[in-house]
Formats: sequence, C-alpha cells, structure tokens
Amino acid sequence: MKRLVLPLILVPGAANAHAFSTGADAYGAFLEGAGVILGYPALILPLATLAVALALWKTEGMVAAWPAFLIGQVIGMALAPLVGIWIALVPLAFGLVLGALSAIAPLERLGPAMPVFAGLTGAAVMAAALEGHSFTEIGVAIRLGLFVAANIATAALAGVVRVILERWDGQVARIGARIAASWLAAILVLYLAFAVAGPAA
Repeated sequence: MKRLVLPLILVPGAANAHAFSTGADAYGAFLEGAGVILGYPALILPLATLAVALALWKTEGMVAAWPAFLIGQVIGMALAPLVGIWIALVPLAFGLVLGALSAIAPLERLGPAMPVFAGLTGAAVMAAALEGHSFTEIGVAIRLGLFVAANIATAALAGVVRVILERWDGQVARIGARIAASWLAAILVLYLAFAVAGPAA
C-alpha cells in the first residue's frame, strides 16, 4: 500500500494557498507552520538544493549566507499578501537554477552570488508558504514554525553535506554531492512541469 501512496504524494496538485487552521493552540500552530515547510516538496526541495549548493560553495557556506537567507525570509513574509498563485513556481525555479549550478559549475567562483541566491530562495519559499494570507490572518506561532523549520532543515542538510565532504576529502565526495544536486534539479524540473501543466482534466 505504501508503494502506491508515495508516488501520489509526490505528484503536485493545484498551486493553491495553504489553508491554516485558526483554532489551534500555540504549539499546534507552530507545528502546523513547520509542517508546511517540511511536508510540501515544492518548498523543501528548493531548500535542500540550497543546502547542497552552500556546502559545495565553501566549508562555512551556510554560515556566510545565513544573514541574507534570514533577511530574504522576512521579506518573503512581508510580500506574501501581495503575491498571487504564480509565486508557487518561483521556489521551484530558484531550486532548479541552484541545482544546475551545483551540478556543473565551480561554485567557489560565484562568490558574492551565493548569499544572493540564499536570500532569494528564502524570500520565495516564505512568500509561497504564506501566499495570499494577510498579516492579521496568520498568527505569530505559525510564522515562527515556518521560520524555524526552514532554517533548521536548510542548516541540517548543509551540515550533513559538509560533514561528508570533510570526512571523505577529495573529488569523490564532491562528485557525489554534485550528483545529488543534479538529481534534485531533475526532480524540480519534473515538479515544475507538473505545476505549470496543472491537474489533468
């Protein structure tokens, strides 16, 4: 049964705004916000791609890009009430670009562009997660859940890649990380194609 359900979970549906509950307590609302980040492939996949890219960029890539990533998330939350359903495609596009760059380009040469990518990805993910919701409609606990989950997930994944690259120092580990980035890019291509095409009639 699980083998039948998993492919259905990964198939994107219509790009509708996330419906948040309003009656949950603070802890439940926090978990709900975190679940949006961790439970939606269109949000977690771009963050995973960013994590791989930052780890490939340099050893302290996540730390160096974190300020821009945080600022981008705040901007994304502020812009969320102003964007339309098209914002759902933007994190996928940023993830696809980052995945392709991580797979084929020497990221250490991109230098200043990496924090910019981190900021843009953070903004796109938060804007897509909160798309269409006003400032008063979504409580602080839900926003905190989104914020914490996005940061912990990205930092944890970047940390795992960093440990692998440091433990198995050499080209083999870097090639493996680049292959992982190419897989993420390929998944994002398919996901973006399904999202653009919309549900089958």
